Amino acid sequence: MPISGLTGQNLVNPVEKTKCAWYDGPPLIDILDSLPIEKRDPDGPLRIPVLDKQKDRGIVIHGKIAQGTVRVGDKIALSPNHTPSQVGFILDGKNQVVRYARPGENVQIKLLHIKEEEEDLVQKGHVICFREQLMPCSMLFEAEIEILELLDFKPIFSKGYACMLHIHTWSDEVFIKEIIVSHEKGANGEIVTKENPKFTKSFSTARCRVATNRLPLPLEKFEVTPELGRFTLRDEGKTIAVGKILRYKPHKITNDEAGALAKKLEATKLSSNDKSEALVFDMDSGSTVTKQPELSGIAEGDEDAE
Repeated sequence: MPISGLTGQNLVNPVEKTKCAWYDGPPLIDILDSLPIEKRDPDGPLRIPVLDKQKDRGIVIHGKIAQGTVRVGDKIALSPNHTPSQVGFILDGKNQVVRYARPGENVQIKLLHIKEEEEDLVQKGHVICFREQLMPCSMLFEAEIEILELLDFKPIFSKGYACMLHIHTWSDEVFIKEIIVSHEKGANGEIVTKENPKFTKSFSTARCRVATNRLPLPLEKFEVTPELGRFTLRDEGKTIAVGKILRYKPHKITNDEAGALAKKLEATKLSSNDKSEALVFDMDSGSTVTKQPELSGIAEGDEDAE
């Protein structure tokens, strides 16, 4: 599509045929307005990837709501470790206190029951979810990958290829465990399909199994939540591939992890403030307090009754 930022041609109004006779399409703004908008589900399971954190009389996280609705007092957990917590207060993108936030909003959330000295329990890439609807985690998933231009000194994409995976706010090193099928362009431009190839090259499409090296990865299938099911692969600072997750192998919690989680959850339940919708944000003190019961009104006409 021909455009000129200097003269503004074909940005708002179609370009003149005398200047570009071969183009008969719409201008840039019309194309942008016609792009489909992904629907966000406010009633679905809560998913908030953690972008950053800070200490402010506790732990406050920054993130964008990918799915679901979060409210003050909600009982939540942080995947992949399933660390239990609770929503203390919510600040929207304008730093205003709100009772709830919906998909697409950038928020700051105060996490209760996590002390400042326990800040290692909250990391960039973790995902906030409801305790009853935990975010899936996996160390092995199958994906459809579109390979872009590979590095000059690493022109082969094969089993064992190591690179950096970037998905929502998570980034970690992964490796290609297996290439199931690849689709490459032949010498005459035709598409050649190869089953279980040993390698593939730049500008091809492949279905692969990808494995993480150290930690389970919080993810979703692309068909379930596109924002949490698409990723990029980077090597030496260059994007070499983009992909979407088709299926995954659920990560099983070990006995040690289950024991630590049970202790943390029990300690959280013992807290008197761990009650859904029983918390309010005190504007005077700037902290979250337990909601006080409303006082009964005095019936009219009984003021002078003995």
